[in-house]
Amino acid sequence: MSSLLFALVVLVAMGLFVHTVYDRVRLLLASRPIDRFDQLAERLKAVLVYAFGQKKFVTGEQPAGWMHFFIFWGFVILGLQIVTMFARAFSEHFYVPGFAPHLLGGPFLVLRDLMEVIVSAAILLALYRWLVSHPPRLFGYRPAETRLAGQSHWEAVVILLFILTIMSGGLLYDGGRLVYLAGNPSLEAERPWEPASAVVGALLTPLGAAWAKGISDVAWWVHNLVVLAFLNLLPRSKHFHILTSIPNVFFRKLEPVGALSLMDLENTETFGTSHIDQFTWKQTLDMYSCTECGRCSSHCPATLSGKPLAPRQLLLNLRDYLYEHQQEMINKRLGKTDGEVGENIVGETLIHDDVLWACTTCRACEEACPVLIEYVDKIVDMRRHLVQEEARFPAELTRTFKAMETQSNPWGLSYEKRAEWAEGLDIPLVAEHPDAEYLYFVGCAGSFDERNKKTTIAFAKLLKKAGVSFAILGPEEPCNGETARRLGNEYLFQSMAQTAIGVFTQYTVKKIIVNCPHCFNTIKNEFPQFDGHYEVIHAAELLSRLVREGKLTLQAQPPQRVTYHDSCYYGRYNDIYDTPREILTKIPGTQLQEMERHKHTGMCCGGGGGWMWMEEPHDKRVNHLRVAQALETQPDTIAVSCPFCMIMLGDGLKAKSDEETVQLLDVVELVGNSTS
Repeated sequence: MSSLLFALVVLVAMGLFVHTVYDRVRLLLASRPIDRFDQLAERLKAVLVYAFGQKKFVTGEQPAGWMHFFIFWGFVILGLQIVTMFARAFSEHFYVPGFAPHLLGGPFLVLRDLMEVIVSAAILLALYRWLVSHPPRLFGYRPAETRLAGQSHWEAVVILLFILTIMSGGLLYDGGRLVYLAGNPSLEAERPWEPASAVVGALLTPLGAAWAKGISDVAWWVHNLVVLAFLNLLPRSKHFHILTSIPNVFFRKLEPVGALSLMDLENTETFGTSHIDQFTWKQTLDMYSCTECGRCSSHCPATLSGKPLAPRQLLLNLRDYLYEHQQEMINKRLGKTDGEVGENIVGETLIHDDVLWACTTCRACEEACPVLIEYVDKIVDMRRHLVQEEARFPAELTRTFKAMETQSNPWGLSYEKRAEWAEGLDIPLVAEHPDAEYLYFVGCAGSFDERNKKTTIAFAKLLKKAGVSFAILGPEEPCNGETARRLGNEYLFQSMAQTAIGVFTQYTVKKIIVNCPHCFNTIKNEFPQFDGHYEVIHAAELLSRLVREGKLTLQAQPPQRVTYHDSCYYGRYNDIYDTPREILTKIPGTQLQEMERHKHTGMCCGGGGGWMWMEEPHDKRVNHLRVAQALETQPDTIAVSCPFCMIMLGDGLKAKSDEETVQLLDVVELVGNSTS
């Protein structure tokens, strides 16, 4: 009777689960198509590293990271235990084939007992965080996550109690068996391999065999019913990520992370994302996979500076709206309806304009996300709608776009002044020396900003001193359009990119040196979308090579404490962390002091994503936060490798009245000072 009843319960529970998941799959297929089935070996490697290896957890915030690691692996290992307990409804001594005690079962039983104890301890730690310590990362950062912070978090506690019940149920079930089946050959073969269950059995022994069997039977029912309840709660809750996170990691973006999606301006009917059905199926899978852990928001400079953007809240708002319009999405795919699904989500309805404009596109959120959710592409896609379909953007950007259109630079200065920095330096032009090995692409900041001109001059002098064959385009140098693309003006970006590629083609450029991470990322990772393929070298890489080859000699300098600020577009976009540090440590007298947030966890200067050209509220300035973090190391010098970082951190130092006591220098300038 009990076997039949259990079979009916399983059939009902599995039927409900399959029905819910079936609808979620149909919703996923109703989203826009995208090809993520290439490079299978790389995708499988990502699953091993990030899903099973839990890389983002074990290298992130502790002890929460290891807590999740053990809970994850506990469920992987205890999957066999769950199968075993379900099957024992029909056979009391069932073992998964190959896992009898005299085969692999013995070592597995030891591991099972160990994981049940470890996972229970991890769950108790998690419950302490939810019920006692209340870390902001779990409950929401205000003001951006006021909605999340105001919600009940009962679901998280229920799930944790479910897991704790599954662990304790397993121990009570096996501990009871050790008592009431004592002397049974199969059971006695298990006993030496079950240390934790043996302890539970010892506690139950004084109660007698009948009580031990009753407790074991109740534990069996509770364990299995909770597993089935848990299974049906998953697709209806944030814990859907238990099912979707591995696929989400598998379908990660493998093209350069610094390359935004290419919009086919001639053949598209929409010029940005404004409705929920315009997201791709991978972007929908991102929404399914959010664990709500808050790591993205805890690293977001917009969130931490008090702006209205928190990546987690943005994604949860999209996910909730998606679920509300699930049937409409499915009906549209089936041809039962046409037109856009729901309302325009960009604006007052769901995602306010200010939320989108707050993003610096630094990718700190994506770097922190343990399941590799992609945020920046979604934000830029919605910015594209605002700029190209609504013509709705911060007033300051009107001048920026016009300057880029008319003068090919966001400063709005005459393109004829691009080479004024080079006067009297005898810097060759490509038009005069087309056989030069390298094109030094100076960029707009290095050409027009007075502070960054000093870096440009220092780098050019180093190249000449080392005998590098290079030339510049001078007045012919175009802007690559990076700022326009990040701001959502894809049409302007494509026009500028194609113009730049045309100039490079005219002079048969093959190798390009840059000292701007934004130029580096765009030319290296986005110009290939327009068949512009070049060998792009950043300044620190070239300088390091010249020092190794003996073409530059670094001389001793007075002792100085230097802290290096990572550019987002070198670091998280292109994994360039070590080379600038290597060249700094080669300068005699330099003592490198790392900020608490550095390399992968480094904080943005606040100038990316177009914020160089927008006015930031004085009390919400990211650069002030970053400068404060740098000053904690008590540096003599803050080193940067980006013209935007130079401007933003320079303003931050002035705001703190530290510009007289702390130097702000580009890595190139520090090298130049040590070779003079």
